[in-house]
Amino acid sequence: MSIQTIIDNATYIKFGRTKTAGQTISRSGRVLTSARPTSQPFNFEVGMHDALRYSENRDLVEEIDRLDITTEETIDIGKTNTNINYITAYKGSLSAANVAQITATSASGSSLVLNTTGVSGSPGGTAFKKGDFIQLASSYRYPYRVTADVSYNATSMTIPLHRPFIDQASYTVSGKGILVGSNVEFRVKMLDKPEYRVYPHDLLAFDSAFSLIEIIE
Repeated sequence: MSIQTIIDNATYIKFGRTKTAGQTISRSGRVLTSARPTSQPFNFEVGMHDALRYSENRDLVEEIDRLDITTEETIDIGKTNTNINYITAYKGSLSAANVAQITATSASGSSLVLNTTGVSGSPGGTAFKKGDFIQLASSYRYPYRVTADVSYNATSMTIPLHRPFIDQASYTVSGKGILVGSNVEFRVKMLDKPEYRVYPHDLLAFDSAFSLIEIIE
């Protein structure tokens, strides 16, 4: 849980999600943009404070050295440390019980279709707000952000995703549940592993921020 410890104690978390695109300016002064469909992996820069005690976190340092830039770790933002769950908090109108009753029907392009026939009552309202996080359950690797508000429908809802749906080997979409908000998880590796210093008395400090990237298989 080394990277998770860094996330939970972060002084800031910077998100990156840049599309692969090229731009040219024509002789008439028009900006021409060409975008290529990609998996758009999440990138994170995570700042870490210098107030941890080294004597209490030697295991953290050892785990970071073990992971290095080669080993993947699963992290969340706001589930393990609820003090930061405002970053990923679900803003829609569904209760936790309602979310647990939703299953996926299919996914294609940049859309996820959900089956809501099993949802009890009539939640109504805006089921998903633009910017909400959503992910399929049962060990599906990739979270998405919702790109437009989606009104609740008692039969089916189509959720617009920020990137094309990523197929996962041996994973069947139909019938799977969903995760929303701070319950989503990211599979990441370190792009850069900061060195650390020990200061008197017993303070642990890292030389730079942690740079993380989502791993797309």
